[in-house]
Amino acid sequence: MTRVVIIGAGVGGLGAATRLVGAGCEVTVLEAAGSIGGKLNHEALGGHAFDTGPSLMTMPFTLAETLAAADTRLEDVLELLPVEPICRYLWHDGSQLETWTDDDRTAAEMERFEHGAGQEWHALLEQGRRTWDMSLPLFLSEPVGSIVDIARRSGRPIDPRDIQAHVTLSQVARRRFRDPRLQQLIERFATYAGADPARAPGTLSVIPYTETAFGAWHPRGGMHRIAEVLRDAIVAGGGEVRTNARVARVLVENGAAVGVELADGTRIAADAVISNADASHLYTDLLEAPKEAKQVAAAPQSVSGFVLMLAIRGRTPELAHHNIWFPRDYRAEFADVFDDPQPPHDPAIYVCNPAATDPSCAPEGDESWFVLVNAPRNGPVDWDAAGPRYQERILDRLDALGLDARGRAKGIIRRTPADLERLTGAPGGAIYGTASMGPRSAFLRPRNESPAVRRLYLATGSAHPGGGVPLVLLSGKIAAELVLRDCV
Repeated sequence: MTRVVIIGAGVGGLGAATRLVGAGCEVTVLEAAGSIGGKLNHEALGGHAFDTGPSLMTMPFTLAETLAAADTRLEDVLELLPVEPICRYLWHDGSQLETWTDDDRTAAEMERFEHGAGQEWHALLEQGRRTWDMSLPLFLSEPVGSIVDIARRSGRPIDPRDIQAHVTLSQVARRRFRDPRLQQLIERFATYAGADPARAPGTLSVIPYTETAFGAWHPRGGMHRIAEVLRDAIVAGGGEVRTNARVARVLVENGAAVGVELADGTRIAADAVISNADASHLYTDLLEAPKEAKQVAAAPQSVSGFVLMLAIRGRTPELAHHNIWFPRDYRAEFADVFDDPQPPHDPAIYVCNPAATDPSCAPEGDESWFVLVNAPRNGPVDWDAAGPRYQERILDRLDALGLDARGRAKGIIRRTPADLERLTGAPGGAIYGTASMGPRSAFLRPRNESPAVRRLYLATGSAHPGGGVPLVLLSGKIAAELVLRDCV
């Protein structure tokens, strides 16, 4: 029986383990923290429950296929609740717009802002469909090294225009819409990949297509339930998931990974090792791989986030599940994050209010708010020092929006980029590892098959194909398939 050790119990590691258990491998997952999930974790405060990472499930087929590999049906273990509207966008002039899985309804909303915008929305979704139909089989679901690999699979050269890689997301937004509010709405999708819209490839305009085509979902009980059902499938299949088990290094013999050594000196032998840790941590701390570590460090790093979790008294009818308030100068926010790192003076504010869909996340009649703003990584900014002051600034903004956050909050949990770095091991608290900036950014991500050591594989949001629950599950799929190709 093939023995596989997986470093980390984030979604990528758990997804790979689920598939390998289903294939008959002996699997051990080692998690340094005291709980599973990695960035997909949760907090509790006085009866209020908070997801601390991803707040939306899209492309649920990625989870269903992962569980099916271990003979588990998604509908038997997890209830997915539809989120409608997908998001409510609000501007300083008092205008607002909602996006829906019904693309005609969204188009009608956009038409209120600009004549012809509805038609452009439909055209954007159609371009997204073409990009998606090419990307899923040729890129997202397979290991990749270069654009030549994709062309080889497709049987023809790849024209960057086919996937909007020749323009930035900001250019896509400005070519389709004249109204600056609609431009900002499209540009916001760059932050799904931790990027600046002025430097992110237009390929990211595929995101609204995936939301409308596959829906927007919330697991009843919270997003962290995804990690729990994966763990349960692993254990049911005979695998092991250990917490408080910190891996100190990957063991290598004759150029191949042969197991890991824990911080307490325990050695665990394996035929293959999968790393769910951040690629920088793997190549800098767990291996002597200076070439790979240098390559990861040279790539543009993604945005981090400053988070407040608020236990709110009472209900807020004007809040949807997902809400975004844009600032007067959206461009200035990205200059603060990427060009002159500092806590953004006037950031866009995202408020996730899951009680709008799933009241179980808070005591009856109350709400649990997850408030997020884009933030530069820890290091360029000393977030341990800046955190308390910035909390007050964000609370001021929430109160100015008429939400009375200070007056209604029964308790507050703050999480800065420094906290995220300590809790998850992500260097600087960068949420997505490498940011999707530039036409070749997708090819700068670390590969799933390590070039440094044989039989060492990566299944993580900082590697191919990228961050976010669906893509990380696909990263786990690719890593598991590589193990089965090489070791079984």
